Order: sequence, then structure tokens, then C-alpha cells
Amino acid sequence: MKKFLFLLLIIVSFSSMAQVKLGLKLAPVVSANRAKNDAQTIENDGSQMKFSIGLIADQSFSDTYYLSTGLVYLPKRAAFRSADNTIEEEYKLQYLQIPATLKLFTNEIAPDLKPFIQIGTGLEIKVFDEPEDPSYVTVEKFNPIDVPVILGAGVEYRAGINTTIFGGFSYQRGLINAVNEAATGFEDLQIRNTVFSIDLGVKF
Repeated sequence: MKKFLFLLLIIVSFSSMAQVKLGLKLAPVVSANRAKNDAQTIENDGSQMKFSIGLIADQSFSDTYYLSTGLVYLPKRAAFRSADNTIEEEYKLQYLQIPATLKLFTNEIAPDLKPFIQIGTGLEIKVFDEPEDPSYVTVEKFNPIDVPVILGAGVEYRAGINTTIFGGFSYQRGLINAVNEAATGFEDLQIRNTVFSIDLGVKF
């Protein structure tokens, strides 16, 4: 919580100096994994719906180009199983994400309605991890950070002089192996996160 408040203060202070537009985002997300090992005996174990929430900040460079950042709480999971189903484990992961993306807007397709595409990356700082069951001990330690590729698209609707409503979807592909240390026999275990998100929010 202290990390969250500290990072939030930095973003709010930056927005005051740079006169960016602040907003709030709520996003249902589907968290999945890309799990494997060298012997190809480990595979993915499904996906799970979660909810993400956060503060966003958009800095305008022109009418069509924006730098978008913020501070987003993003829950994930690390779940895998062996091909013979003798091992099946799941871990809860929670991150604070600082995105760094570029939003590219088109012309209005209707009064006050503009589509956009979004591309970029970000830094994710792990703030919590826990096995779903105390007997799950394959992953001994998770990496403290992740770096995703972020791709998205959506629309913004100007609902007033200072209010904009937006909606869209995004795909986030984690690049870093979430596993830092694993039990003997699983040293080559690799788990990378994948997140599909429906992004809804408002900017002021």
C-alpha cells in the first residue's frame, strides 16, 4: 500500500506540472499463462477472470498523438500442470503497472467520438504472491518485475467540456519469465503472463 500511494503521488504531481488529463480505469481482465519447460512436460492450465483498477494520465502532443501512462493495479495468476496431470499448481500474483504507451487517434467518426489504437510497453512491479494451496511448492520465488508488450484499441467520447468517457480492449504479453527460483527438477520452468483486458473509464 505504501508503494502504491508513493507512485500515485508521483503521477499526480507530474500531471499537475505537465497539465495532462487524469482519469480512472476499471477493467475486467482474463489472465492466462504461457507455461513450458525444456522437456515439454509442462503446459498451461486455463485462464481466469479478474478485475483491474487504476489511475491513468494522458499527455497530448497534438490532436492525434498522446502519451498515456498511469498507475494500475493488475492481478494475475501463474498456473500450470504436467502433461500426465500428476502436477497441477496455481499461484496468485499482484502487480502495480506503470504503462508507457502511445495513443494514436483518427478523425471523428461521429460528433465527439474518436477511435484510437494504442501501442507500447510498461513496467510491472510485483507487490504480492501466494500459492492457492500451501502444498504448492514448485515455484519457490517469483521475479519482482515484468515488462509487457501492450496493444489496444478503443473509442473516446467527449461527454462534456472536461469529461471524456472511453472504452476499448487491450492485449498484454509479458516478456519476462515470472519464475525466479523453482524446486529441484523444475529449474527450467518458464511461465510468462498473457492478459486480455476490456478497458472502461473516464477522464477529467
